[in-house]
Amino acid sequence: MSNGNIDDLGVFRASRYGGCITHVGLDYGGTLTSGDGWVDPGLGMRPVSAEAAAAVRQLVRAGVTLALVSDTKPGQDRRRALEAAGIAGAFDGRIYLSHELATGKAHPPFWTHVLDGLGISPGELLVCGNNIDTDVRAPAALGIRAVLLGPIAARTHLPPHITLINRISDLPGLLAGKPTPNASWCPLPRSRRTTQKQGRTHDDS
Repeated sequence: MSNGNIDDLGVFRASRYGGCITHVGLDYGGTLTSGDGWVDPGLGMRPVSAEAAAAVRQLVRAGVTLALVSDTKPGQDRRRALEAAGIAGAFDGRIYLSHELATGKAHPPFWTHVLDGLGISPGELLVCGNNIDTDVRAPAALGIRAVLLGPIAARTHLPPHITLINRISDLPGLLAGKPTPNASWCPLPRSRRTTQKQGRTHDDS
């Protein structure tokens, strides 16, 4: 395990900054929202936080294409919350909600649908969320880069191929290759290292 060394974290860099990441999938609850914030009765959900809205705008400036990836209940339309926060245009309809896809983020078909919808390979997508199972382990199993948003204590539980950030505002800097002192990174085992030029994960052997 290593802390936020720029060389270690280079595999999470956006294509504009010499990496292979072209698209970023963002979780909603606890990632774009405050985990303990108030529920907006008009939206029926917690609103996007000001910090998250600013991070979304910075990600757009970093040149990555954004998508929303969210486990939802029927009628729980995250689009209204994005519109209320003034950031719907940053996603431009790239909204993947589990109740609309009839499958959740814990299952490979969800991520296959996302990759097919975006027209990209797993190595070009980075997913950021606060659930280690649905936002991290599930996409990482398919070769998708994953960033866990959580407390520093969570770094001891990071699986391979994962990095940890403590605030959503750390994500744009990570993609831009800037020093991210609060990031932690657990590299892939040698037999599963990623070939960045191809943007795909394969065995060295």
